[in-house]
Amino acid sequence: LIILDEPLHGCDPIARTSIMSVIRDLGAQGKTVLISSHILEEIERITEQIVILHNGRLLALGNLHAIRDLLDKHPHRILIRCDDPRALAESFIENDAVYGVVFRSDEHLEIMTNDLSAAHSILPRVIVNSGVKVHTIENPDDNLDALLGYLVGGDS
Repeated sequence: LIILDEPLHGCDPIARTSIMSVIRDLGAQGKTVLISSHILEEIERITEQIVILHNGRLLALGNLHAIRDLLDKHPHRILIRCDDPRALAESFIENDAVYGVVFRSDEHLEIMTNDLSAAHSILPRVIVNSGVKVHTIENPDDNLDALLGYLVGGDS
């Protein structure tokens, strides 16, 4: 067991990359590496297997995406910036994978789903069939920061 407290703190980009590589190599060798870090984005770059502790309690253990999928209370969101959100929403709402849509602005559509894989599998077909020009697609809550917020009671 190797325990590291904020191993990337104060490192330049080259040192960060090198340290992350060493940590991944240790994991590949079957070593258990426990990292305490507030830089969650970098933890995501090192591993998908996580342990989340908060105030001394184990909140989650396992694969980041599998844990996120278990949080039914917090639907997955897909944010789409496009030319005609209403036309695109009409195409999405007909699918079982999507249970709701929110119009964030004249160019932004938020799709809500409890099955992110199913929603992503229909995404290309729905967009092409709608004829709406799409500029960006984001999954704002499919990351470690959002997962931690959901687990400790926040609304990341």
